[in-house]
Amino acid sequence: MTESEIIKVTSKGQITIPSQFRKELSLDKDSYLFVARAGKLLVLKKVDEISLDEIADVLGGVAEREGITRDILAEDAKKARRVLLAEKLE
Repeated sequence: MTESEIIKVTSKGQITIPSQFRKELSLDKDSYLFVARAGKLLVLKKVDEISLDEIADVLGGVAEREGITRDILAEDAKKARRVLLAEKLE
């Protein structure tokens, strides 16, 4: 079953993920999320839990139209993981 809520985007483009979702998904102030757009749909997922296959599935046709390759996505995921690791080690 899909859970949903309506949230507001601030003037700075920020959103608040409802506390119930944050607790259930173990999201805290140091969590990183991958965000993908597929048409008018935004998909968020924790960076430390995402696989390249899932990224490719989410982006599918959008990536093809925009010329985004698997290599580009792999490099972006590596960069995000390095940032996450560096921040956890601080």
